[in-house]
Amino acid sequence: MPLLLLAAGVLVLAVLLAVLEFSQSGDQQEGIALCNFSADVIDQVSYSGENVEATLLKGSSGDWMLDSDPTLPLDQEVTGSLIEKFAGLTATRQLQPEELAEIPERSDTPLMVFGISSGESTRTLTVDRANDVADIYYVYDENGTAYTVPQSDLAGLCKDPRDLYKSQTLTDKTIDDVTSMQVADLRFIQTEGTWTLADDPDYALDQDAVKKMANTVCGVKTDWTITSPQEDSVYGLDAPDVTATVTFTDGTSLTVRLGSLKEGDDTVCYLASSDAPTVVYEVSADYKAAFAVTKESLYDAQATAESAEEEDTIVAEHPVGGKDDYADVAEE
Repeated sequence: MPLLLLAAGVLVLAVLLAVLEFSQSGDQQEGIALCNFSADVIDQVSYSGENVEATLLKGSSGDWMLDSDPTLPLDQEVTGSLIEKFAGLTATRQLQPEELAEIPERSDTPLMVFGISSGESTRTLTVDRANDVADIYYVYDENGTAYTVPQSDLAGLCKDPRDLYKSQTLTDKTIDDVTSMQVADLRFIQTEGTWTLADDPDYALDQDAVKKMANTVCGVKTDWTITSPQEDSVYGLDAPDVTATVTFTDGTSLTVRLGSLKEGDDTVCYLASSDAPTVVYEVSADYKAAFAVTKESLYDAQATAESAEEEDTIVAEHPVGGKDDYADVAEE
Protein backbone atom coordinates (compact mmCIF):
# COMPACT_ATOMS: atom_id res chain seq x y z
CA MET A 1 0.00 0.00 0.00
CA PRO A 2 2.74 2.61 0.82
CA LEU A 3 4.42 1.88 -2.49
CA LEU A 4 1.11 2.29 -4.34
CA LEU A 5 0.50 5.63 -2.63
CA LEU A 6 3.99 6.78 -3.48
CA ALA A 7 3.58 5.74 -7.09
CA ALA A 8 0.26 7.57 -7.26
CA GLY A 9 1.85 10.71 -5.84
CA VAL A 10 4.63 10.59 -8.39
CA LEU A 11 2.10 10.13 -11.16
CA VAL A 12 0.08 13.15 -10.01
CA LEU A 13 3.20 15.31 -9.87
CA ALA A 14 4.27 14.11 -13.31
CA VAL A 15 0.86 15.01 -14.73
CA LEU A 16 1.08 18.42 -13.07
CA LEU A 17 4.50 18.96 -14.59
CA ALA A 18 3.15 18.06 -18.00
CA VAL A 19 0.26 20.47 -17.56
CA LEU A 20 2.59 23.29 -16.55
CA GLU A 21 5.16 22.76 -19.27
CA PHE A 22 3.05 21.71 -22.22
CA SER A 23 -0.14 23.68 -21.69
CA GLN A 24 -1.70 24.60 -25.04
CA SER A 25 -3.66 27.51 -23.64
CA GLY A 26 -1.70 29.84 -25.89
CA ASP A 27 -0.85 32.28 -23.10
CA GLN A 28 2.27 30.64 -21.76
CA GLN A 29 4.82 33.29 -20.76
CA GLU A 30 8.51 33.15 -20.01
CA GLY A 31 10.91 35.53 -18.32
CA ILE A 32 8.29 37.49 -16.40
CA ALA A 33 9.93 40.16 -14.24
CA LEU A 34 8.97 39.79 -10.58
CA CYS A 35 10.61 43.01 -9.39
CA ASN A 36 9.40 46.42 -10.54
CA PHE A 37 12.65 48.20 -9.66
CA SER A 38 16.18 48.30 -11.00
CA ALA A 39 19.00 47.56 -8.57
CA ASP A 40 20.16 51.18 -8.42
CA VAL A 41 16.82 52.51 -7.11
CA ILE A 42 16.20 49.77 -4.53
CA ASP A 43 16.77 51.19 -1.05
CA GLN A 44 15.55 48.35 1.17
CA VAL A 45 15.39 44.59 0.95
CA SER A 46 14.01 42.31 3.63
CA TYR A 47 13.96 38.55 3.57
CA SER A 48 13.01 35.68 5.83
CA GLY A 49 13.41 31.97 5.34
CA GLU A 50 15.95 29.18 5.75
CA ASN A 51 16.21 30.14 9.45
CA VAL A 52 17.34 33.67 8.54
CA GLU A 53 15.53 36.99 8.89
CA ALA A 54 17.22 40.25 7.90
CA THR A 55 16.60 43.70 6.46
CA LEU A 56 19.17 45.58 4.40
CA LEU A 57 19.02 49.37 4.11
CA LYS A 58 20.85 51.69 1.72
CA GLY A 59 22.49 54.57 3.56
CA SER A 60 22.78 58.16 2.37
CA SER A 61 26.27 57.40 1.04
CA GLY A 62 24.97 54.52 -1.04
CA ASP A 63 26.45 51.82 1.19
CA TRP A 64 24.29 48.99 2.43
CA MET A 65 23.85 48.29 6.13
CA LEU A 66 22.04 45.78 8.31
CA ASP A 67 18.94 47.33 9.86
CA SER A 68 19.38 45.43 13.13
CA ASP A 69 23.12 46.25 13.37
CA PRO A 70 23.96 49.34 11.27
CA THR A 71 27.62 49.52 12.34
CA LEU A 72 28.38 45.94 11.32
CA PRO A 73 30.82 46.15 8.37
CA LEU A 74 29.29 44.60 5.26
CA ASP A 75 31.09 43.61 2.09
CA GLN A 76 29.49 46.09 -0.29
CA GLU A 77 30.40 44.05 -3.36
CA VAL A 78 28.76 40.90 -2.01
CA THR A 79 25.75 42.81 -0.72
CA GLY A 80 25.36 44.70 -3.97
CA SER A 81 25.42 41.43 -5.89
CA LEU A 82 22.62 40.12 -3.67
CA ILE A 83 20.53 43.24 -4.38
CA GLU A 84 21.02 42.73 -8.11
CA LYS A 85 19.73 39.17 -7.79
CA PHE A 86 16.55 40.44 -6.15
CA ALA A 87 16.14 43.08 -8.84
CA GLY A 88 16.59 40.49 -11.57
CA LEU A 89 14.13 37.89 -10.29
CA THR A 90 11.95 36.45 -13.03
CA ALA A 91 9.24 33.83 -13.24
CA THR A 92 8.97 31.13 -15.84
CA ARG A 93 5.18 31.32 -15.99
CA GLN A 94 2.23 33.20 -14.57
CA LEU A 95 -0.41 30.68 -13.61
CA GLN A 96 -3.89 31.21 -14.93
CA PRO A 97 -6.94 31.06 -12.62
CA GLU A 98 -8.00 27.65 -13.93
CA GLU A 99 -4.53 26.27 -13.14
CA LEU A 100 -4.63 27.26 -9.46
CA ALA A 101 -6.95 24.35 -8.71
CA GLU A 102 -4.30 21.99 -9.99
CA ILE A 103 -1.60 23.05 -7.51
CA PRO A 104 -1.50 22.70 -3.71
CA GLU A 105 -3.43 25.28 -1.71
CA ARG A 106 -1.45 28.24 -0.48
CA SER A 107 0.32 27.50 2.81
CA ASP A 108 0.06 29.46 6.06
CA THR A 109 3.80 28.95 6.57
CA PRO A 110 5.63 30.03 3.41
CA LEU A 111 9.17 28.92 2.73
CA MET A 112 10.48 32.45 2.12
CA VAL A 113 9.16 36.01 2.03
CA PHE A 114 10.90 38.87 0.21
CA GLY A 115 10.18 42.59 0.48
CA ILE A 116 11.85 44.82 -2.12
CA SER A 117 11.35 48.56 -1.72
CA SER A 118 12.10 51.74 -3.61
CA GLY A 119 10.89 54.88 -1.90
CA GLU A 120 7.26 54.35 -0.89
CA SER A 121 6.72 51.37 -3.18
CA THR A 122 7.26 47.79 -2.05
CA ARG A 123 7.11 44.55 -3.95
CA THR A 124 6.30 41.54 -1.77
CA LEU A 125 7.02 38.03 -3.00
CA THR A 126 5.97 34.97 -1.03
CA VAL A 127 7.68 31.70 -1.87
CA ASP A 128 5.06 29.14 -0.97
CA ARG A 129 5.45 25.48 -1.77
CA ALA A 130 8.04 23.58 -3.75
CA ASN A 131 7.41 21.19 -6.61
CA ASP A 132 10.55 19.08 -6.50
CA VAL A 133 9.56 17.05 -9.55
CA ALA A 134 9.34 20.18 -11.69
CA ASP A 135 12.19 21.83 -9.73
CA ILE A 136 10.10 24.96 -9.18
CA TYR A 137 8.61 27.08 -6.43
CA TYR A 138 5.13 28.56 -6.47
CA VAL A 139 5.55 32.27 -5.78
CA TYR A 140 2.80 34.80 -5.05
CA ASP A 141 3.03 38.57 -5.29
CA GLU A 142 1.23 41.04 -3.02
CA ASN A 143 -1.87 40.83 -5.24
CA GLY A 144 -2.12 37.05 -4.97
CA THR A 145 -0.94 36.40 -8.52
CA ALA A 146 0.84 33.05 -8.72
CA TYR A 147 4.02 32.32 -10.63
CA THR A 148 6.42 29.44 -11.10
CA VAL A 149 10.11 30.15 -10.46
CA PRO A 150 13.03 27.72 -10.84
CA GLN A 151 14.28 26.64 -7.43
CA SER A 152 17.86 27.43 -8.42
CA ASP A 153 16.92 31.11 -8.97
CA LEU A 154 15.90 31.50 -5.32
CA ALA A 155 18.71 29.47 -3.78
CA GLY A 156 20.95 31.48 -1.46
CA LEU A 157 18.84 34.65 -1.42
CA CYS A 158 18.24 34.44 2.33
CA LYS A 159 21.86 35.14 3.19
CA ASP A 160 22.97 35.03 6.79
CA PRO A 161 24.54 38.37 7.80
CA ARG A 162 27.82 36.50 8.34
CA ASP A 163 27.84 35.77 4.61
CA LEU A 164 27.70 39.52 3.96
CA TYR A 165 30.32 40.45 6.56
CA LYS A 166 33.47 42.30 5.48
CA SER A 167 36.58 40.92 7.19
CA GLN A 168 38.54 43.59 9.07
CA THR A 169 42.27 44.15 9.51
CA LEU A 170 43.61 45.79 12.66
CA THR A 171 46.16 48.04 10.99
CA ASP A 172 47.42 49.04 7.57
CA LYS A 173 51.01 48.83 8.75
CA THR A 174 53.33 45.86 8.11
CA ILE A 175 56.18 44.18 9.93
CA ASP A 176 58.59 46.57 8.22
CA ASP A 177 56.96 49.42 10.14
CA VAL A 178 57.51 47.74 13.52
CA THR A 179 60.36 48.93 15.71
CA SER A 180 59.61 46.92 18.85
CA MET A 181 57.24 44.30 20.18
CA GLN A 182 56.23 43.27 23.68
CA VAL A 183 54.82 39.77 24.24
CA ALA A 184 54.21 38.96 27.91
CA ASP A 185 57.56 39.73 29.62
CA LEU A 186 59.59 39.48 26.40
CA ARG A 187 60.49 42.69 24.57
CA PHE A 188 61.95 42.52 21.08
CA ILE A 189 63.72 45.20 19.07
CA GLN A 190 63.88 45.22 15.27
CA THR A 191 66.90 46.84 13.63
CA GLU A 192 67.21 46.67 9.85
CA GLY A 193 65.15 43.48 9.70
CA THR A 194 66.93 41.69 12.55
CA TRP A 195 65.24 41.02 15.88
CA THR A 196 66.98 41.02 19.25
CA LEU A 197 65.89 40.75 22.86
CA ALA A 198 65.92 44.17 24.50
CA ASP A 199 67.47 42.89 27.71
CA ASP A 200 69.78 40.33 26.06
CA PRO A 201 70.86 41.55 22.60
CA ASP A 202 73.37 38.73 22.10
CA TYR A 203 70.78 36.01 22.68
CA ALA A 204 70.43 33.82 19.59
CA LEU A 205 66.79 34.42 18.63
CA ASP A 206 64.79 32.29 16.25
CA GLN A 207 64.13 35.07 13.74
CA ASP A 208 61.32 33.23 11.98
CA ALA A 209 59.39 32.72 15.21
CA VAL A 210 59.66 36.38 16.20
CA LYS A 211 58.68 37.53 12.71
CA LYS A 212 55.66 35.22 12.83
CA MET A 213 54.42 36.97 15.98
CA ALA A 214 54.87 40.44 14.49
CA ASN A 215 53.25 39.42 11.21
CA THR A 216 50.34 37.92 13.11
CA VAL A 217 49.60 41.16 14.95
CA CYS A 218 49.84 43.19 11.75
CA GLY A 219 48.01 40.69 9.57
CA VAL A 220 45.04 39.58 11.69
CA LYS A 221 41.82 39.23 9.71
CA THR A 222 38.54 39.08 11.58
CA ASP A 223 35.74 36.59 11.07
CA TRP A 224 33.07 38.70 12.78
CA THR A 225 32.59 41.92 14.72
CA ILE A 226 30.57 42.06 17.93
CA THR A 227 29.51 45.69 17.77
CA SER A 228 27.86 45.80 21.22
CA PRO A 229 30.01 43.50 23.38
CA GLN A 230 29.43 42.56 27.00
CA GLU A 231 32.06 42.76 29.73
CA ASP A 232 35.57 41.54 28.93
CA SER A 233 35.12 38.58 31.25
CA VAL A 234 32.48 37.13 28.93
CA TYR A 235 35.15 36.73 26.26
CA GLY A 236 38.11 35.87 28.47
CA LEU A 237 39.64 39.25 27.71
CA ASP A 238 39.94 40.28 31.35
CA ALA A 239 42.68 37.65 31.71
CA PRO A 240 43.73 37.11 28.08
CA ASP A 241 45.78 34.14 26.94
CA VAL A 242 47.92 36.49 24.83
CA THR A 243 48.74 40.18 25.09
CA ALA A 244 51.01 41.64 22.44
CA THR A 245 51.98 45.24 21.71
CA VAL A 246 53.81 46.45 18.64
CA THR A 247 55.27 49.94 18.28
CA PHE A 248 55.65 51.49 14.86
CA THR A 249 58.16 53.84 13.29
CA ASP A 250 55.72 56.77 13.56
CA GLY A 251 55.54 56.33 17.34
CA THR A 252 52.06 54.81 17.42
CA SER A 253 51.37 51.39 18.90
CA LEU A 254 48.82 48.61 18.68
CA THR A 255 47.90 46.21 21.48
CA VAL A 256 45.92 43.05 20.90
CA ARG A 257 44.46 40.68 23.46
CA LEU A 258 43.42 37.15 22.57
CA GLY A 259 40.82 35.67 24.89
CA SER A 260 38.84 32.46 25.24
CA LEU A 261 37.53 30.15 22.55
CA LYS A 262 34.02 30.71 21.27
CA GLU A 263 31.53 28.39 22.91
CA GLY A 264 30.64 25.59 20.54
CA ASP A 265 33.40 26.44 18.06
CA ASP A 266 36.97 25.83 19.18
CA THR A 267 38.33 27.14 15.88
CA VAL A 268 37.41 30.70 16.86
CA CYS A 269 38.58 32.91 19.72
CA TYR A 270 37.88 36.48 20.80
CA LEU A 271 40.20 39.41 20.19
CA ALA A 272 40.28 43.00 21.45
CA SER A 273 42.27 45.75 19.74
CA SER A 274 43.45 49.00 21.30
CA ASP A 275 42.52 50.76 18.05
CA ALA A 276 38.87 49.64 18.30
CA PRO A 277 38.07 49.59 22.03
CA THR A 278 34.28 49.56 21.62
CA VAL A 279 34.05 46.24 19.76
CA VAL A 280 35.18 42.64 20.15
CA TYR A 281 36.26 40.53 17.20
CA GLU A 282 35.99 36.85 16.46
CA VAL A 283 39.18 35.55 14.84
CA SER A 284 40.84 32.23 14.03
CA ALA A 285 42.06 30.47 17.17
CA ASP A 286 45.17 29.49 15.19
CA TYR A 287 46.55 32.98 15.81
CA LYS A 288 47.24 32.00 19.41
CA ALA A 289 49.79 29.38 18.38
CA ALA A 290 52.22 32.03 17.12
CA PHE A 291 52.59 33.39 20.66
CA ALA A 292 53.07 30.08 22.47
CA VAL A 293 56.73 30.87 23.12
CA THR A 294 59.22 31.36 25.93
CA LYS A 295 62.72 32.77 25.90
CA GLU A 296 64.06 29.23 25.94
CA SER A 297 61.87 28.08 23.05
CA LEU A 298 63.06 31.05 20.99
CA TYR A 299 66.70 30.06 21.32
CA ASP A 300 68.13 29.31 17.88
CA ALA A 301 70.65 26.53 18.50
CA GLN A 302 71.33 26.10 14.79
CA ALA A 303 72.26 29.75 14.39
CA THR A 304 74.58 29.45 17.39
CA ALA A 305 76.24 26.37 15.92
CA GLU A 306 76.65 28.05 12.55
CA SER A 307 78.15 31.12 14.22
CA ALA A 308 80.62 28.96 16.17
CA GLU A 309 81.57 27.07 13.01
CA GLU A 310 82.17 30.34 11.20
CA GLU A 311 84.42 31.57 14.02
CA ASP A 312 86.41 28.33 13.95
CA THR A 313 86.87 28.74 10.20
CA ILE A 314 88.15 32.30 10.63
CA VAL A 315 90.64 31.19 13.32
CA ALA A 316 91.87 28.35 11.11
CA GLU A 317 92.42 30.66 8.18
CA HIS A 318 94.03 33.40 10.25
CA PRO A 319 95.82 31.67 13.18
CA VAL A 320 97.17 33.82 15.99
CA GLY A 321 99.55 32.55 18.68
CA GLY A 322 101.06 29.08 19.01
CA LYS A 323 104.12 27.62 20.75
CA ASP A 324 106.57 29.31 18.40
CA ASP A 325 105.07 32.72 19.16
CA TYR A 326 105.47 32.11 22.87
CA ALA A 327 109.07 31.02 22.27
CA ASP A 328 109.81 34.18 20.37
CA VAL A 329 108.36 36.26 23.18
CA ALA A 330 110.46 34.36 25.72
CA GLU A 331 113.64 34.93 23.73
CA GLU A 332 112.86 38.64 23.57
